[in-house]
Amino acid sequence: MKTIGIITKTYGFEGAVVVRSESGITGEPANGEPVFIIIDGIPVPFFTREAFASSNETLVISFDDYLTEESVLPFKGCEVRYAGGDNLEEKDNDLTGYQIIDETSGFKGMITSLTTVHGQILADVKSEDKEILIPLHPDLIRKIDRKQHIITMLLPSGLTGING
Repeated sequence: MKTIGIITKTYGFEGAVVVRSESGITGEPANGEPVFIIIDGIPVPFFTREAFASSNETLVISFDDYLTEESVLPFKGCEVRYAGGDNLEEKDNDLTGYQIIDETSGFKGMITSLTTVHGQILADVKSEDKEILIPLHPDLIRKIDRKQHIITMLLPSGLTGING
């Protein structure tokens, strides 16, 4: 994830904030994409309702479900990060061809491609008898062995049978 900037103030009366970056705004999240506000050291996802650059150094963002100035006021001073332009699909396309192994079920399959849906990276995985989508979420990945091209995961029960 890359840092967009720091929330400096609210904007208008409909729950928008101004994010300032000293190095300049290099991109903006699309509507519906998540940004991560660092709250007490933890990146918390917020889905954007609207985002636009108001200058080279500032970005105005409004969030789903935050519709008043008072609702976003506690975020003042918080860092905002964005996964766009820094995600597995663009940066680690070398995961195509990796084998996924689920520790729980023993499922094994080969990654044929990567897709991003609403900010979530999904691996299109082909096993012997089916093709399924598996989310490449850090909480599910136990280990990535780049030498052996194996990703060991702890998948939720039944996931490998859902869409196959």
